[in-house]
Amino acid sequence: MSTNEWTGCPVDMSDLDLAGDQLRQRWDELHRGNREPFPQDLRLQDAWRAYHLGEFARAVELGMAAGPAGAVPAAFATTIYAQYIERDDKRKIAEFKQAMALCKEAEAGGLSTANLHYMHAVAMGRYSQFISMIEALAQGFGGRIKEQVERCLELEPGHAEAHVTFGGWHAGITDQAGSLMARMLYGATQDGAHAHYDEALRLAPESVVPHIEYARGLEVMYGDAERGAMISHLEQAMRVTALDAMQRMDQAAARQQLAALKS
Repeated sequence: MSTNEWTGCPVDMSDLDLAGDQLRQRWDELHRGNREPFPQDLRLQDAWRAYHLGEFARAVELGMAAGPAGAVPAAFATTIYAQYIERDDKRKIAEFKQAMALCKEAEAGGLSTANLHYMHAVAMGRYSQFISMIEALAQGFGGRIKEQVERCLELEPGHAEAHVTFGGWHAGITDQAGSLMARMLYGATQDGAHAHYDEALRLAPESVVPHIEYARGLEVMYGDAERGAMISHLEQAMRVTALDAMQRMDQAAARQQLAALKS
């Protein structure tokens, strides 16, 4: 996968020191939402270090050179780059597809970890949102996303961000398919969305992602009818310290959404 044309991270990460043992010391808080085990392989440590610092192209390069387990940080970096930094629509689609391919290839090679399945679900979910949920459902992504999230949660039930993704899955399908068809065809419900979002907040109340994604889910399901709750979640997300590049870009996008809701 070529990352030659990737641009740099738009947020300043100069204050985050992950050199040497600093990565291990900050690992648990950096991975509070996804519970990735700290890798003993120095190559994987370098790939994750680059990812957290917003050096996404380098994270892909290092991850791909680190063997099958390196597909996880590489897929994280590719998906986040596509979501927040890539501006060209065709390249964005290609990058989401590449992240999916990284996960699929690693799974075909026998790798099965909570975050491999989680990121596979996230990449499919972001791709589905970009091309439209209706088209994605027609291509079979509804069932495939659910399968990957469930596999993640079987391996790590305390994976807060997987619960967030499952909440978004319920929210998106009920919005596009309608409550009756969503329940009949996929088992997706608004109650299911709330249950997973609430569980994510219980597991990681001091994490940026659950609050932001809960607000997005409320907008998808209810629009302006839940404006107050959306504002409340986004304000809580703003009070949390955003640690790495992804969290800071999440927070920047949430800040814009919050300003729009209050205008």
